[in-house]
Amino acid sequence: MDVKHVDMNKVYKQHGEVVYRFLLRLCADAYLAEDLMQDTFVKAIEKIHTFDNRCKISTWLCQIAKNTYYDNLRKEQRYRPSELSEQLAADSGTSLEERMIERITAQEIRLSIHQLPEPYKEVFMLRFYAELPFREIGSIFGKSEVWARVTYMRSRDMILSMNPDV
Repeated sequence: MDVKHVDMNKVYKQHGEVVYRFLLRLCADAYLAEDLMQDTFVKAIEKIHTFDNRCKISTWLCQIAKNTYYDNLRKEQRYRPSELSEQLAADSGTSLEERMIERITAQEIRLSIHQLPEPYKEVFMLRFYAELPFREIGSIFGKSEVWARVTYMRSRDMILSMNPDV
């Protein structure tokens, strides 16, 4: 791809849905996912000159999206009201203890994902968050669909071994 002549509107139309789904799986908030997607494409426009064709553009965009999500988490941690008062205010019919356990478990799993070595981490994120087919994941790495399946299963097993209570 010639980065000097990239039509970002076309890139947005072709890959926006994948980026949005990826972000939605990360943050579980449709409004936040939309905001982060817009931020992702702004950053992509600013950094398109750094795209080097070593991966698919959708993978590059998802990497930017992931970094945008983590930037947002760090910023949110600094300005966020206490989680306990948030949980009490948002009573959804389940007990506070159940909601806290769910949140802790989800956080533990996210932390475990980031402890995975490459390529397990990247394969897991492409499959789970971006919902890419194994064939596409394999081609991103220059490997087969079977390699992508096996690598994903191994990454899942690693996450489960790090979180035996899940």
